[in-house]
Amino acid sequence: MDRKDDMDLESLKNMLSDVPDTDEFDLDSIIAEVSGQAPAKAAEPKITAEPEKPVEPQPAPAAETKAEEPKTAPRNKKDKTAKKAAETAAAAAEHESVEEAREARIAAREQKMEERERRTAQKIAERQARREAKLAEKEAAEKAAEQQEIVEEAAAEEASRKASISRKQARAARIAADQAEEEEDIKLVDPETAMHAARRRSGILSFRSLLVLILAAAAAYLSFAPSFEALPLPVVLDILQNPTIGIGALAALQILALLIGIDVFGNGFSSLLHGRPARGTLVSFAALASLLHCASLLVFPDQGGVAVPYTAVSILLLYAEMREARGRSLAQARSYRAVCEAEQPLAVYSHYDSEIDACNAVKCPLYDASSFLTEIERPDTVDRFSLIYTPIALALAIILSLVASFNCGEPVRFFWAFSAILSVSAPVGLLCAFGASYKNTASRLLRSGAAIAGARQANLLRGTEKVMLLENDLFPTGSIELEAIDNLGRITDEQILGCAAALTESAGLELGRVLTDITKERFGITFTARDVRLVEGGVTGAVGTSRIVLGTAALMVKMGIPIESGHKGQINMYLVVDNALAGVLTMRYQTTKNTYKAMRLMRRMHMNAVLAVRDFNISPAMIEEEFDLRRGFADQPDPAGVDRLLNPNYAKGDAPAAILTREGAGPFMQVLRGADKLAGAVRSALTLGTFAGLLGMLIVFYLLYQNAADALPVMNILLYQLIWYIPVFIITQQTR
Repeated sequence: MDRKDDMDLESLKNMLSDVPDTDEFDLDSIIAEVSGQAPAKAAEPKITAEPEKPVEPQPAPAAETKAEEPKTAPRNKKDKTAKKAAETAAAAAEHESVEEAREARIAAREQKMEERERRTAQKIAERQARREAKLAEKEAAEKAAEQQEIVEEAAAEEASRKASISRKQARAARIAADQAEEEEDIKLVDPETAMHAARRRSGILSFRSLLVLILAAAAAYLSFAPSFEALPLPVVLDILQNPTIGIGALAALQILALLIGIDVFGNGFSSLLHGRPARGTLVSFAALASLLHCASLLVFPDQGGVAVPYTAVSILLLYAEMREARGRSLAQARSYRAVCEAEQPLAVYSHYDSEIDACNAVKCPLYDASSFLTEIERPDTVDRFSLIYTPIALALAIILSLVASFNCGEPVRFFWAFSAILSVSAPVGLLCAFGASYKNTASRLLRSGAAIAGARQANLLRGTEKVMLLENDLFPTGSIELEAIDNLGRITDEQILGCAAALTESAGLELGRVLTDITKERFGITFTARDVRLVEGGVTGAVGTSRIVLGTAALMVKMGIPIESGHKGQINMYLVVDNALAGVLTMRYQTTKNTYKAMRLMRRMHMNAVLAVRDFNISPAMIEEEFDLRRGFADQPDPAGVDRLLNPNYAKGDAPAAILTREGAGPFMQVLRGADKLAGAVRSALTLGTFAGLLGMLIVFYLLYQNAADALPVMNILLYQLIWYIPVFIITQQTR
């Protein structure tokens, strides 16, 4: 059928026209067969004509019939041909319509497939777009959340920083207010006069305290001997056999000790009356309670409780208070001596720098000589501590004594309870928390050429985070030398050295003094520089008609001047004259033994250095390498920051914590080390003493409440005092 469908219709017509006009061919069946609409009909069988009978001739009709036959045959043939042509045309038209319908169906099917594919692709694209949109939205949300977190963290840090700054500022304002209030009661005298007075008082207290110690030992012997048969004791002084005379002897020893230390005993009550209770107040009340206990034993011998009063303990406390006053006076005498020996002392300040939000330990001129004297006479850390502890301990002792005495139904036992509780309320370690440590620190600093005002100022220095070091601290006079001059042939050695000396000396560098001395020594002449200006990595200026630049290799690279790489460990300075390299000066910066020890000490104290130096050869990397320090130990601000640090009024308004009578980093670091040890020792001693005092008061109250008099003899109280003094004594020895 395909082959027939592809046949040319005109060829088919021509072929059919050539077919003879016989009854054996049916045009309709052939057309139907060719068009594929119906099967061809079978050809009808040919009918054989019978033989004609002889007909007799007839005249008229026969002739007429013969005449009509030739006219009918051609007409039928034409009609058949036209009919066949019409049928062929109709079949062809129908075939074309079918073919068009088929093509239309195929085109529609293809269009549907294309539409379906287009819709599928569109759906896929839409799904992909939605997926990408969701991912983009999710990423945007995550980024927004991260950004919000960053902003919140930054805001929190800023708020914390502002709060920290405000706390520090509030602390500084509070300290300034307290200092202003305390200065009203401070009377200053000449430093030399104050030194002699303090030294004289310390000597007198040393002698008198020795007498009080002897009396304390005698009282302890009278208290222990009746309980130990091995200790000889006259019967007349035996408290157990002759209580009146024995107790009277103890009371006499107590009164004699109070007379020897009358100033210390009186200061305890005087400070309380003036609203500033001190540790000596507890000692004075303990001595008074011991005398009252002795009197109650004489008046009421059958009251029960202990038979021996705590006289030995109260005299021992008086001795400890006198030794504390002696140590403080001796330390002040040594601080006054340092002030008198110094012609132009430098002061050490704990200065809060708002630019970097840190407390720096800085050296600056002593703006007012009387300010350091005021700090020496100012109430110290232990005095401020006593304002809190003494009233609490005294009130607690009175309340607990009343409860213990009334609990047993004998109010007369109040004096025993009061004396026992007060005997442990002021431990020896608490009384000796400051004087001995201050004396040891002052003695050590005096040998190093320094002095500190006290534990309160030591605590301020201990809180510093960074130490400001100057050029003389790092490289004292004589530690900078010129090794060699490399002349590139443009100018002479004399001109190279003279130009370098002129620039550095005009800039105020220690290096300039060294180069100027060398120039005078070698050539005997110097140059004058003008328009000198410090830049990062060097110094610039004009000498004569030439423009001079002296700087490091980094500055040369920045200026685009080619240089040769120097050897490791060498410090080279490059001299540029009129934009051309003229020479190279090799310098040597030697580390001294004292400076090296000072820097290592700073490292052990976990403090960082701030380099306030103008010398462009000195950098944090150079300091860390020369002194074998960890990376990040030193920091150096920009030239503007260095100028701000070197401003003479940088720490003006702060109270001086210490003074220096010698230059260099050694005395400076000795002050910081001594301050750290003194503040730590005082804090530890106060902590141990407070704990021992409160714990002892509670233990004694419990034993009194239980009426356990056998557990509260004089020996137990003395052992309790000595046991808690041992760690304080060890801590005090660390300040030597």
